[in-house]
Amino acid sequence: MSIKSLLKKSKLTYRLALTLRRLPYPLFTGWMRLCHGLFGVTPDKVFFCCFTGQLCNDNPRAVAEALHARMPQAKIVFALSRKGLRGDVPDYVVKVPAASPRALREMATAKVLVKNAAMEPWMRKFPDQYYVQTWHGDRGFKRVLLDVHPDSRVHRREGGWLDLAVSGSRFGSDVFRSSFGYRGEILELGCPRNDLLVHPPEGLEAQVRAELGVPEGAKVLLYAPTFRNTYTGGSQPATLSLEKARAALEAATGARWLCFTRGHELTGGIRSDAQRDVSAYPDVSRLLLAVDLLITDYSSIAGDFMLLNRPALFYQPDSGDYGRERQLYIDPDRSPLLVAHTEDALLEMLARPIDAQANCRAVLDFFGAHETGRASEGVAARIAGILCEQNIKN
Repeated sequence: MSIKSLLKKSKLTYRLALTLRRLPYPLFTGWMRLCHGLFGVTPDKVFFCCFTGQLCNDNPRAVAEALHARMPQAKIVFALSRKGLRGDVPDYVVKVPAASPRALREMATAKVLVKNAAMEPWMRKFPDQYYVQTWHGDRGFKRVLLDVHPDSRVHRREGGWLDLAVSGSRFGSDVFRSSFGYRGEILELGCPRNDLLVHPPEGLEAQVRAELGVPEGAKVLLYAPTFRNTYTGGSQPATLSLEKARAALEAATGARWLCFTRGHELTGGIRSDAQRDVSAYPDVSRLLLAVDLLITDYSSIAGDFMLLNRPALFYQPDSGDYGRERQLYIDPDRSPLLVAHTEDALLEMLARPIDAQANCRAVLDFFGAHETGRASEGVAARIAGILCEQNIKN
């Protein structure tokens, strides 16, 4: 059990912890205002942040790569945690410690801001900045932001700050409207990170399988559940036997299968009887190229994986409790998703042939998916136009 979970058991202790955490907020905000007031914006600078700075990846990484290819002179800054600072970061990226005075200064003076998660309460966007929100789960089940907390002034304020939202589906666009209260432009070209799945570079799948040590001819099952509040910050136990799943697949297909697990960004991995946990693998999109079958519960990773026309199963033994805890946008049982609520039902699914192509098409149509494979280029072109416009003014 995480420290956060223990603190929550004592409401008074938890409220005190939240109060102490919020004490620096006015200082952070004041510092950003001061930096912007003194220095204004740097015309060719773009500030990126992935979640709260975990790694240089996801949609912000894909946009940064496309922007650098289009406009090498642009100054690309990433706010990164300790782990992110040590991770895989391109040479052209300026790395700054997340939530540090320098990161706040870089953010306050960047012409363009790019994020894939909501801003922290103390962050600010100024009138002469351009804010692009790519979000991190275009076809996610879980309600977020104003759809959970409709009276949140912080989330509604951020919706007013947005200049451009990036979406990969009709569903994702609708969530932007409701969760941010956003009424502005939505660029519905796809999720930038998914360009890799729509148009996989030749040889990359084989390269990733080699990196993961997958023998030639073997197939890969990935179990990737979303997080539970109880296990935030710690390892999360699997809710099924992956050894049984592997045996069912081998009996049904006659092929050799390997079972991998991957935890959510908010957890420390998955505890299971699988051969390997690949939570530390830095790029989810690259990882999915090596996967032949996915099992998840409520994670938006399935919406990405189905672009490969490979089978995705949804194992939801706690659907009643989870739906009450997190609130869902859809009822999975009233959708084309392949859902099992018991381990026996899941094993029966694995033992039967699955028409993956037909099911993936039905699911993507259900969400109104629109993945062009050119999302990164489209967003980069928009950002380059903003930077050029600013340079002309100067």
